[in-house]
Amino acid sequence: MAQNKLNKKGRCLNIGNCPKANTKEIIEVGIGEDFVCPECGGQLVEVKETNVLPYVIGGVVVAALVVAGIVWGPQAINSFKTEEKTVVEPDTVEQVEQVTEAAPEQKVDETTVEYKDIPVETTPVVSVQNGQGTIDFGYAKYEGSISNGKANGLGKLTYTQSRRISKRDTRNRVAVPGDYIEGSFEDNEPVTVKWYGSDKKLKGAVMIGSNGL
Repeated sequence: MAQNKLNKKGRCLNIGNCPKANTKEIIEVGIGEDFVCPECGGQLVEVKETNVLPYVIGGVVVAALVVAGIVWGPQAINSFKTEEKTVVEPDTVEQVEQVTEAAPEQKVDETTVEYKDIPVETTPVVSVQNGQGTIDFGYAKYEGSISNGKANGLGKLTYTQSRRISKRDTRNRVAVPGDYIEGSFEDNEPVTVKWYGSDKKLKGAVMIGSNGL
């Protein structure tokens, strides 16, 4: 039982791409382990347990007030009757209640908008044709192994604009400015990479085959 108190609990927010996120499953991660989803590798959001003690105390106070009202209510009413005075009622005015029709509920459009990459008008700027160098794609900058003027081999790609990590990724994961991926590349496309945020925390792993992931 003491071991569970040291563990952290969290939820995955990768909804639509992760079964654990879709079911809002609480995931328990041991001390020393990466605080990521074991299903999709996405970062978890810590879940805090709610302290119900204040609610219990509030319920007891309300119950006490109700009991007091039952005991003292009749006596208070009788005391008011002894001091009853004659009141001259004003002319009766017929009051017409205005009924306001409730506005129809507006339905929230939950349609997911398909992400489209922003066209890159500039030609990639390559520092070397073969060897270690850089390639500026306009939306991101690559550093690593270059062959025939393209990213081939191990390298790192840092994003300056929001962009799909790979057009062949069937999950359509999108990196935002500051994110970066590290791993192997082939003809300017990632093959097997790890995806990190600007805070250097792991967001997930991306493995692209010939037909996509």
